[in-house]
Amino acid sequence: MPYLALLEADLISTARSWVVRIWLGLTAVLALVTILSASAEGLLASEVLASLLATYPLIWSTFAILVSGGAISSEAGVVGDSILSKAVTRYEYILAKMTSRLITVLGLYLVVVLPSAYIIPRFSQDDLTGTGVAWAVLLIGVILVLLTSLGVTFSALFNRTLVAVVVVWLLWYAASAIFALLEVEYLSPMQISESLPAVLRGDYAVADQQRILAGFGLPSVVFALVAILYFARKDL
Repeated sequence: MPYLALLEADLISTARSWVVRIWLGLTAVLALVTILSASAEGLLASEVLASLLATYPLIWSTFAILVSGGAISSEAGVVGDSILSKAVTRYEYILAKMTSRLITVLGLYLVVVLPSAYIIPRFSQDDLTGTGVAWAVLLIGVILVLLTSLGVTFSALFNRTLVAVVVVWLLWYAASAIFALLEVEYLSPMQISESLPAVLRGDYAVADQQRILAGFGLPSVVFALVAILYFARKDL
């Protein structure tokens, strides 16, 4: 199928990019340093894992934006030819791009975080709960999904990757102020990061976690639909 072929090609191309390689290398090194520090200082596992998870919305979000922000705009001059040569529809093209970037971002996240969540309790004071770890990993994951959806959406809206990346980056780093204005402070990246140790220990209300998931998940779907519908009618 053309869609699957395009998806595979974009996954391979993205995996070979310097952004992906640098991001993976930096997060792997940070995870190793974090684990060694926990072992040396005898810290609580919840605090150690929370500090690692918090780096994704607060620091590594820039890399997620870079990976997704060039999904379509990086091919702005050849999109039309690319669609014709690969015999794919516009819908298949943007869905392949969206799926590829989501797989890449979440894959880079999980390949570091899941082993870390398994190892950290063995080198620190284990106070983690299984459901707490699942919720924490899921919460940060859905934030990355939103960032990826935003990146691909603005990559479809603008023909220049730099513009798409800068717009999404500015929106994200103004997120706390935006959420405060909308009176949904519980979606603030900083507030979520500060609550991670308690969540990891199992000290949370399921309704609060579901509210956060919906707060990031629903906009992700909306932005994805906007990108798909806009690209389907865009003058290439």
